[in-house]
Amino acid sequence: MARPRAFDRELRLATAGLEPQAVSRLLAQFARQELAKVQASGEAPQHYVRSVNGRIGALEESVIPPGPIVYSFNALPEVAQYALAFAKERSPVRSGRFKNSWFVMVNGRQIANLEEIPLDGELILTNDQPYSRKIEVGHMKMRVPPGIVEDTRQAVMRRFGNIVAAQKRFIPLQRPYILKRGSQRRGRADKDRSGGRELTYPALVVSLRF
Repeated sequence: MARPRAFDRELRLATAGLEPQAVSRLLAQFARQELAKVQASGEAPQHYVRSVNGRIGALEESVIPPGPIVYSFNALPEVAQYALAFAKERSPVRSGRFKNSWFVMVNGRQIANLEEIPLDGELILTNDQPYSRKIEVGHMKMRVPPGIVEDTRQAVMRRFGNIVAAQKRFIPLQRPYILKRGSQRRGRADKDRSGGRELTYPALVVSLRF
C-alpha cells in the first residue's frame, strides 16, 4: 500500500531540526501508542507480526524515517483457544475420552503450543476418536445433541467472522480407522463411509481472511 503523501509532509514538518535518532524514537513511541489503542479497544488481537522498514521482527526504535512500522495481526492463536474450549465444553463427558481427544493441527501437523500458530497457517480442529463422525451426524445416541463441529464453527464465526473464514469438513487423518466391510447402513447421512474405505473425521478449518 502506498504511503499517503500528506503523512510524509506532516512528518517532515513535525520533526524538522531533530536528529534522525530522535525522529526514530518519536515514530516508535507513536506506533506503540496506536498499537495499544487498537488492542485495548478490541479491534485487534494480542498476537501480531511486526515489520520495520520491511525487516520482520525488528524493534520499533530501529525504524529509518519515515518507516514504515507495520503490525500484521494474527488472530489464529486466540481463535484456536476459543474453538478448542468451545468444542470441549460442548462434548459428552461420560468417560471424558471424547472430550479430551480434541486437538489442533496447523498446515497438516498437530501443534501443542497454540501460541506458535503462524500468521499464514490453516488451523484445523478435529477429534480422532473413531466414533466422532457418528456423533457429529447424529448416528450415535448421546446425552448431547449432534453437530459439535458445526456449533463450534457458528460460535467462531459469531465472534471472529470479520477476520476469519471457518468451514466444516470431513478429513482423513494420518492413522485412519478403516471401516469393516458391511458396516454401511442404507439411508445413513454419511454415505461416503462404504465398507473398507478410509474413515474421515469432522473438522473445523479456519484461516485468516486476508
